[in-house]
Amino acid sequence: MKFSTLFLIITMTAFSMHSLGQSFFDVGNLSYENVNYRPGSEQNYNVVKFSARLNYGHQIKNEDYLLVFYSGEIFKFQDISIAGDDLDLYANFIGAGYLHFWKNKKWSLLTQVRFKFNSDEFNPLIKYAQTGGWFLLTNKRSEKLNFFAGMYFNQEVEKTLIFPIGGLHWIPNNKWNLYVLIPSNIRFEYILKKECWYTGIESDWTLNSYRVHKNPGIYYFRKETLNTSVFIEKQFSKSIVIFGKIGNYQLNDFEAYDLQNNLIPNSSLDSNLIDNLSLQVGMAFRLRD
Repeated sequence: MKFSTLFLIITMTAFSMHSLGQSFFDVGNLSYENVNYRPGSEQNYNVVKFSARLNYGHQIKNEDYLLVFYSGEIFKFQDISIAGDDLDLYANFIGAGYLHFWKNKKWSLLTQVRFKFNSDEFNPLIKYAQTGGWFLLTNKRSEKLNFFAGMYFNQEVEKTLIFPIGGLHWIPNNKWNLYVLIPSNIRFEYILKKECWYTGIESDWTLNSYRVHKNPGIYYFRKETLNTSVFIEKQFSKSIVIFGKIGNYQLNDFEAYDLQNNLIPNSSLDSNLIDNLSLQVGMAFRLRD
């Protein structure tokens, strides 16, 4: 199976929580992000994010694939308190799935389940696991064009989300490609020099909720973001890649809620469009198509 197909798998496992690209597969990656946040109604502050991912796909005898993945994220708020207290957020994602092909691989079906452990404590607790999953049907129209559609469900702290997903992967020539997964990710990639330099634009939407244990006044914390960035990537060897991104958060909303699911006053930090700039750097062990 081509690495572009493997990428699609990993995109769906993370469901665009920093999806990376459409014609490569990251076995693992590490990244650091700093967001300069100026909400207007509150003091200026920064959010620092550390993330790590591991992905694995194993081909079985009938050429289908078994899939497993792990990703972890740490968010640290600097120079601000939430509902009167400091707050750091931790996320751990563990998942597994199955990819089945038929009709000479013109069609494929991905089914996957994942468990998400989001809280203000680093140690994940099984009883607070948020379950989720999806299925994704892909139609390979040609070597350069794929369409896909499916359904996604995700258990958040306060409710369960169910909605359709869909998109395409288009490779019009050997210099650029376009990947679209609605509602979570759009990526345009341009090859400056094959096996050396890559650049482009991408947009990522995420929505997560976190159980809060250290502050008795908060039951859960909700985080919704939409970030559009320009990226540059340098491939140093066959598999080692260093990347950087400069982005703007069009949506960067943070909200704290109590046990009655009421928004806690003075805990909502709404976004100003121009003032939310981000810088991200990282490295990956990457396999390209």
